[in-house]
Amino acid sequence: MTIPKQVRKTLGLKRQGRVVIGVEPIKKTFTIHQPPSIFDLAGTFTPKDKRKIIDAVKIRDYMEKHYERT
Repeated sequence: MTIPKQVRKTLGLKRQGRVVIGVEPIKKTFTIHQPPSIFDLAGTFTPKDKRKIIDAVKIRDYMEKHYERT
């Protein structure tokens, strides 16, 4: 769906991607908003088992040492 620039500006839709359109039939209105990006969600979730928290730098080092293309 293409949303005109002025409408995007008015609604505050800044980045490209998905939008969520909600419809309220009783009020005969609809809403448009962007869902949060993966970067917006960073830090909002915590693992159930805190012992399994792994540092991202350690993960990258592990991948560099063990990953091979096939």
